[in-house]
Amino acid sequence: MSNSTENNAASPLLSSQVKEDSKHEPKTTPVIIASVINKSPAKPQHGSNDQPNEYRFVHQRIPPRTGSQKFLLPILLIGLQILFIVLFALFTDYSAKTDNAKYPAYESLHAIALLGFGFIMTFLKRYGYGSIGFNLLLVAFVIQWSLLVRGWFSSSTDVKFNFEINLESLINADYTAIAILVTLGALLGKTSLSQLIIVALIEVVAQITNEFVNIKVLNVHDIGFSLHVHLFGALFGLAVSKFLHFNGVNSQKQAPVYHSDLFALIGTLFLWVYYPSFNSLLATGSDRQSRSIINTIAAISASCMITFGISSLAGKGKINILHVQHATIAGGIAIGSVADLKIQVYIALIVGALAGLLSTIGYKYVDPFLSRVLKLHDTCSVQSLHGLPGLIAGFVSAIFAATSSFTEYKHELYEIYPARIPIMNSTEYVEQGIKIENGKGRTGFEQAGFQLISMAITIGISLVAGSITGLLLRLPLFEQLSEDVEMFDDEAQWVTPDDYALKLTFATPYSDQDKRADENQAKNEDSKV
Repeated sequence: MSNSTENNAASPLLSSQVKEDSKHEPKTTPVIIASVINKSPAKPQHGSNDQPNEYRFVHQRIPPRTGSQKFLLPILLIGLQILFIVLFALFTDYSAKTDNAKYPAYESLHAIALLGFGFIMTFLKRYGYGSIGFNLLLVAFVIQWSLLVRGWFSSSTDVKFNFEINLESLINADYTAIAILVTLGALLGKTSLSQLIIVALIEVVAQITNEFVNIKVLNVHDIGFSLHVHLFGALFGLAVSKFLHFNGVNSQKQAPVYHSDLFALIGTLFLWVYYPSFNSLLATGSDRQSRSIINTIAAISASCMITFGISSLAGKGKINILHVQHATIAGGIAIGSVADLKIQVYIALIVGALAGLLSTIGYKYVDPFLSRVLKLHDTCSVQSLHGLPGLIAGFVSAIFAATSSFTEYKHELYEIYPARIPIMNSTEYVEQGIKIENGKGRTGFEQAGFQLISMAITIGISLVAGSITGLLLRLPLFEQLSEDVEMFDDEAQWVTPDDYALKLTFATPYSDQDKRADENQAKNEDSKV
């Protein structure tokens, strides 16, 4: 009979047999937490040398990093915060126009970023601190950096680049933060915090540039930011992951346990509750907001039902909790770009059902293919939750841009698609009583073309910027997490309690050598204290 036991998937009690770390990876330090001796073993046979068994709980600690890299994170965080203080002092002021009517909805958006995305990433059994803690830090960082970058874009006509901040500025900053959190899902557990800060620093500029080109210049419609938040964030993260880890990642620590999956499901519930606010927050007018809420609820309800059905079918009667955690909200993303349009509820149900279907299939079949064949590791499978529904949203937005008409929407059409305002003094301009100048006179099909062009631009900018970022993170300046020891493990970057990742070892007999080792270990601990 073996003198060790192991349950890596469902218990923090690990085997006494530890693989020898490679010489390139940090050595772990065993620390004895408790020791229990069973003094009443089974009655030994005549002549047997059996002795009492000893069971020892051992914490295999990952030592702190040494060298100059350990100073990189505090230098980055403290230095950037000081820089932000100076920049806000030089360029910003309060807006004279205040309208806080949307603050309750803004709280919902904040809950999506902090609670929804924070908890949904806690499925990793040894990465709860990192999932929620890094999520919080990135939101705090991106809000400040996004306010500055967006302000400079909006004040490009001001020689001094001064700009004002109001509630709308904070709302847009939160949308950008969520795009970065989508990217975090692809990189979760594989990057150091200093690397994540660099990712956010670059991605904020790329994401706002992409949004400026598509919405301000090309005048495309994306009310729920399915293209500019979800699709962009997913592809950016996948590109970073591929170019940072060319050969993929394979770690046993990535597996969930029962309680970590439950915490992740709480994140799903937060997203489910607040997602209608995500799609309706920027819609103007009560009619558009009402349609956004109705269409979003319809879409996520359909995606939820289809997800349970397909998961049960694929699991031969059993439901996969991973599918429920993610694919059940895919409908809200897929309907996002057209949530405020008069698409009819049954169309929203169809779009949601399609998103749930493709997302579940993505988790079941596409993710393993990407990992096995392309060596592309995606921790939270953002391509299935955000990427595929984002592509659906792009095509759906083109279809309804082509079919929307003045007869159906009246003047509301030009609030949704400003570029479709008839050219001044044209027949349509006069007949429809248009009082807005500088219209581009686009037809529905031309607007549909621009919707598709914006999707192509989003894909291009996200992949190119993400690839460059991934290569940048490979520089020796940044600490690289070792695959077998540090990846997907909180202790690599956090101070953890003594009951974190306990190992149960069996020692039979408890030799004098073991006793002396334990006494020396205790003396070393006392001397440190």
